[in-house]
Amino acid sequence: MKKLISLIFITAATVAIAQPGGKKGEPHMAPNLEPGYYVTAKGDTVKGEIQTNPENIGDLYKQINFKVPGTAKVVVITTKKAKAYGYGNNHFMLYTVDAQNEVYMRYMAKGRLNFMEVKYATTFAGTPTVAAKYYIQDSKADEENKELRDMKELNEKFYKKELKPYMKDQAMIWSDMDKFVFKPEAIANSIREYNRMYE
Repeated sequence: MKKLISLIFITAATVAIAQPGGKKGEPHMAPNLEPGYYVTAKGDTVKGEIQTNPENIGDLYKQINFKVPGTAKVVVITTKKAKAYGYGNNHFMLYTVDAQNEVYMRYMAKGRLNFMEVKYATTFAGTPTVAAKYYIQDSKADEENKELRDMKELNEKFYKKELKPYMKDQAMIWSDMDKFVFKPEAIANSIREYNRMYE
């Protein structure tokens, strides 16, 4: 009997300790910090650590949680304070979607053609989920095609047709792309191959 009572107390104590703050609530993962940087609005680079696992993955496209070396505190850096940031092989650039909304876009391919991704929180059939939009830009388009210098959102159904003006001078790379299935990483690989021609 004593063993049973002891087991009940141990179980109750374990459950109480497992609750965040001793209360019922959503479990929170410990921050995962990786070496990174951000570029200030003035163009200075600040090195430190960036949290790569925010509670909402869409937050990486709106702000960053940053830890300066030698401090214990993680601070929020907004789009007002940083125009770019990165960690590991992930690099983000600030972009104004419309007159009011600024977001960070992640480079999936960088060079003559920039292929960018933005993730955001949304709902599907009433369930919270994360969706993505993809953008293309020709950073070195000539005057005749200067509209290609602007960031253009790709329509996932007609993306191959929309990419044609950007890749017309490398028709073989463009023609090898799957026109039926939108696969961001496969598109990024094709654009990287294209960019290698202009390095």
